[in-house]
Amino acid sequence: MKTIRLALLLSTALHLIYVVATFGIGFIRTLNYEPDIIAEADNVTMLQNEAAIGTTGSPFYLGFTFIVLTVILALGLFMVQRIRQTR
Repeated sequence: MKTIRLALLLSTALHLIYVVATFGIGFIRTLNYEPDIIAEADNVTMLQNEAAIGTTGSPFYLGFTFIVLTVILALGLFMVQRIRQTR
C-alpha cells in the first residue's frame, strides 16, 4: 500500500510540474511578445485562431496519463523493492 501511495504522489508531482511549466512558458512568451505591425499589416487573421496559452487538448488526456504514469511508477517501485529483497 505504501508503494502505491508513493506512486500516486510522484505521478501527482510530475503532472503538477508539467502543468505549471506549461503555463509558465506561455505566460513568459506572452509577456515578451512584440508584434511586428508593419509585416503583419497585409495579413489579417482572426485573433482567436492565433492566441492560446498553455495546452488546448482534452482534459481526459491528463487523467489518462496520470493513471498510466501511476501504474508504471508502481511497477517500477515494486521491481526495485523485489530486487532489494533478493540481495
